[in-house]
Amino acid sequence: MKHPLKLAGLLLASTSLCATIAFAQEVMDLGTITLDPILIQGLENGAVIDGYRADAISSATRTATPLQQTPQSVQVLSPELLEDQAITTMSEALGNVSGAQGTIPLQTPAFESTLLRGFPAEFYQDGMTSYINTGDANAMAGVERIEVLKGPNAILYGGGIGTPLGGLVNIVTKKPEPENFTELGLTYGTNNYIEPSFDINRQLSDTVLFRMNGSYVWSEADQDVIETDRYSFSPSLTFGYGTDTRLTIEGYLSRWEQKEYQGLPAVGTVTGDFSIDRDLYIGDPDIPESHTETRKLTFTLEHDFNGQWSNRTQFRYGENEVEQITQIILSNAPDAGPTDWGLYNSYVPGEQTEYSFNTSFEGRFSTGNWDHVLLFGADYSRIEDYSLMYMDYAGSNDLANPGAWPAWTMPSTLAMGEGNGTYTTSGAFVQMQSSVGRLHLLGGLRLAHLETIYDSEGYGRRDTLEETKLLPRIGAVYDLTDQWSAFASYSEGMKANAFYFYSSTPKPEFSRQAEIGLKYDGSAVSGSIAAFRIERENVPVTDPNDPMMLTSVTEGQQRSQGVELDAVWQPGGAWKVMVNYAYTDAELTADIPMGAPAGSKLPGVPRHSGGLWVDYDARADNDEGWRAGAGLHAVSSSKLDQANTYETDGYATVNASASYTQGGMTYALAVKNLFDTEYDLPMYGYMGGRVVPGAERQILFNISKRF
Repeated sequence: MKHPLKLAGLLLASTSLCATIAFAQEVMDLGTITLDPILIQGLENGAVIDGYRADAISSATRTATPLQQTPQSVQVLSPELLEDQAITTMSEALGNVSGAQGTIPLQTPAFESTLLRGFPAEFYQDGMTSYINTGDANAMAGVERIEVLKGPNAILYGGGIGTPLGGLVNIVTKKPEPENFTELGLTYGTNNYIEPSFDINRQLSDTVLFRMNGSYVWSEADQDVIETDRYSFSPSLTFGYGTDTRLTIEGYLSRWEQKEYQGLPAVGTVTGDFSIDRDLYIGDPDIPESHTETRKLTFTLEHDFNGQWSNRTQFRYGENEVEQITQIILSNAPDAGPTDWGLYNSYVPGEQTEYSFNTSFEGRFSTGNWDHVLLFGADYSRIEDYSLMYMDYAGSNDLANPGAWPAWTMPSTLAMGEGNGTYTTSGAFVQMQSSVGRLHLLGGLRLAHLETIYDSEGYGRRDTLEETKLLPRIGAVYDLTDQWSAFASYSEGMKANAFYFYSSTPKPEFSRQAEIGLKYDGSAVSGSIAAFRIERENVPVTDPNDPMMLTSVTEGQQRSQGVELDAVWQPGGAWKVMVNYAYTDAELTADIPMGAPAGSKLPGVPRHSGGLWVDYDARADNDEGWRAGAGLHAVSSSKLDQANTYETDGYATVNASASYTQGGMTYALAVKNLFDTEYDLPMYGYMGGRVVPGAERQILFNISKRF
């Protein structure tokens, strides 16, 4: 029997081949191809959105394509939804997306832990890589909307170190608009949460627009000692608005400071015959704060040659700075006594410089009864990274009954080697979308090239990786009725994995995804249901011969498969309802040498997860009046570690919010975890997995004025 992924690929390939043959036959019959003029359907800031519902976006195909004709699972979190739910973190926002597990908000933003479909996701900003997502990764002031593309988006997104694997979270930022307004806001709440924010937009002339927004957040946490200090600032300037040639220049400055939080061990929290205080901060309470910072400058040049052809070119330069300071434990179980753990002073500085470039040409034309959208282009991304890790033994402490903590001192032992890494991704791509009647086809190829060089003085070794591969993406959508459509797609991806210290020569990681599903777009209800299967090989896994669990080998094989549902009910009156559900089965498909066996479930991935949000909006057409909403988010249990020794229980939380607007002034109240439910979250990827107590009830009050 053929492999199911190969069968899906062959099926889609045969569909595309039939369309190609039909196209060729028309060419021979006509002799000369007549290109009918078709106007480019421009999207306002890349999307068509009404309330919670998105009808079209450009990020999935880099062309203006209705979601109903896109052979891929795509979810869009609209500006109205983000505002109604009083979203303050990316993790909270991604609770609206099936199969998404967001990064713990208290995690130091020096690495990304978001999962989609059970596998790591990558963050992009306006279609370009946002490498390791440093700075204030939860800043919402400059966010217009959030677009989530599921699976290996191999053809159009290859920045950073290769193909996004579980999927892509694209943050679409607020752009200058042709009007004058100022909006000021202030949020205050539980744990002394305070957040002033602003958004200033000016039309400087008929063709020049300016916008600047930002926010500052200071807050305490339920956990002892922790205080978070973060801010973001985003100015932008557009030249040539309303003309055939437009240039937008965007700046971004963001910083985060906090004592690094490592969570709690499994023993003493989700298992064991003793208990650890849920609010315990492990380590010296006087430890210096960790920080991350990012600075970026982005240029976007758009040009319309005529009614059929256009070009979009982007360039971004960015700098990241990371300093992680921790008094860390290395085990989920006591390793220095019955309830005692060994403590290690750790210091991890890092600096990254990134250069990203992409350009694409889009053409729209017709041949006979077929309508076509052709996209071709190239991209290049280079990351220069300097990082190291110092670690010294500091002593031990009883976490069940903590005594005095050892004082943190700067460690001098080079634990993971001083290294300089250069990660280069480049590629050329071509994509064709063709429609005739009820049939919509998509096919594309990417010639992808990866190159990594890592020099480790501490280990006295130089690791290199270089690979070139042709990556396909094919898909088809068939309109069953005016409301229902069926879709199928197949794609492949390739990536390298940075920020691992390898004990053997690394290999590139390869991935494959097949997806089938149904989409519905009626007068009141819209949504999709999809079944998927993703396979990975050459996944970094912990070297079983390393007693410190600090180095990796590229020997892992994994698979994730499941079913996802996302839907919006928006009948046109006051009610709006958004619902999502995911069944995800993610596991190892090969033994890890001297480690977890095949069949072990991947940590941090619940088998069942879902959410519901119901909103009643009684505001008038001028947005004045009141609205109120409430929602539920629930997940089943998930494994905490790769060996499946520990797991967290399932849980459900309820959120609610309400707002009233009058004379441009808005008063809003939000309650997170309304019933103060006690639950635990898995801290994916932190030293083999950790437990993080879920946030207690939080009350937020916001007042804002637009004028």
